[in-house]
Amino acid sequence: MDLICRFVHKDGREIGESIDIFDGHLIIKSSGNFFGVPLEAVKEDGEFLVISDFDEKRAKDVGEKWIEEKSKPVSLEELERYGFGQE
Repeated sequence: MDLICRFVHKDGREIGESIDIFDGHLIIKSSGNFFGVPLEAVKEDGEFLVISDFDEKRAKDVGEKWIEEKSKPVSLEELERYGFGQE
């Protein structure tokens, strides 16, 4: 089941879009916020993903942890290794 870049529904309405899998959770972007829903709460329904009830506080915590992990600054050395900053 392909879970990334899919619209996510809950209780019959669209709540966001799936953007990553992180630590056993589906990361969903919703109105500029990120939260992580346990994969056990995710089902495929045609073109969409549907999520069942989940612990919203925990989901916000997972989303914040994902942001911290994925938003680490890149050093100049790392950029140079990939050819950036060189003429």
